[in-house]
Amino acid sequence: MRNGWHVETSQFVLPKGGSTAEECEDAVAFDAGSLRFAVADGATEAFDSRRWAARLAEEWVGDERAPLTAAEFGPWLGEQGRWLRESWEGRVLPWYAEEKRRAGSYAAFVGLRLEEAGRGARWRAVALGDSCLVQRRGAERLAALPISGREEFGSSPPLVPSSEALRGAALSRLVEAAGEALPGDTFLLMTDALSAWYFEAWERRAAEATRFDSLLAASENVSLSDLVRRERAASRMKDDDVAAVRIHLAAGDSGRQK
Repeated sequence: MRNGWHVETSQFVLPKGGSTAEECEDAVAFDAGSLRFAVADGATEAFDSRRWAARLAEEWVGDERAPLTAAEFGPWLGEQGRWLRESWEGRVLPWYAEEKRRAGSYAAFVGLRLEEAGRGARWRAVALGDSCLVQRRGAERLAALPISGREEFGSSPPLVPSSEALRGAALSRLVEAAGEALPGDTFLLMTDALSAWYFEAWERRAAEATRFDSLLAASENVSLSDLVRRERAASRMKDDDVAAVRIHLAAGDSGRQK
């Protein structure tokens, strides 16, 4: 127990329509014990983006020094990019795939780290791209980054590159944020299609946003999948891979992970 609260976590991942779980390019990772959480979204057009997204999420969460500033993120990103490029050595590819490999991999990324602070927690986050963090306290939205509304989503968001040559320009657009959280607060980390849908549903006070959160909290993944497919069919949600992690600061003496 952390000063009277513990963390409850749940996750959800669903590939785009017609794709398998093995083809999904969105990734989630979390360590509730260490209070680190991340979501990444590999760029569909890029080379090996599924592995790149998974690598970013898993390595960031697994690092005790999970980078939270551009100065920290740069060297860490260099290590991840070298690992990815080395994993490609010796692979023989068709010419069109070779062109993509030279351009490298890209992914959107958002990471959250919590630290005990008084009777609650202090949070710090880092994001690049259009995967989003939302902090909620009951019916109030306290924070949203790096995007805060559906109208802010575009077709060419900044992304985390594996290429060393592109790293400096990307890091100049890295978003850093921090805040406070109390028992009862909830954080959502979501990839872009789900984030855009959630923002619009929240602004309309739509029942779907509340239902989504309730189903995610209970890990009702079959019902969650049905909800997402209905929203896609109604053209209220883009037909793209989706991933989410829900982090709830609950009062009490035992945590749970799902």
